[in-house]
Amino acid sequence: MVTLLLLEASEDEEITQVLEEIAMQEDQVLKKAIDEWERVSQDPEVLLAYEARRKALLDEKSALKRAESRGEEKGRKETIKNMALGMIQKGIDNETISDLTGLTQEEINNLRHQ
Repeated sequence: MVTLLLLEASEDEEITQVLEEIAMQEDQVLKKAIDEWERVSQDPEVLLAYEARRKALLDEKSALKRAESRGEEKGRKETIKNMALGMIQKGIDNETISDLTGLTQEEINNLRHQ
């Protein structure tokens, strides 16, 4: 895990330098991690696996956000539909309902005939 964080830090030389200084002073665990990072960062297969894993995690995060957005949109549409149904029950005309909800005349007529 620490090695992967160090791979991320390798993109910022200043962070890498600070981590190396700390490691060389006292923190043996961090020193071992830096040594391991230096070893594996020279291995193209390890770097390729790291990048593939990083891409997979980013893809998964993006997919979750898309799914969340779709769920929110579905909930928003249901709320608007319920509001329109309430307005229909109160006898409000289609034009006013359309103005307030953004629904089309056809969508409102469909709700009226449910």
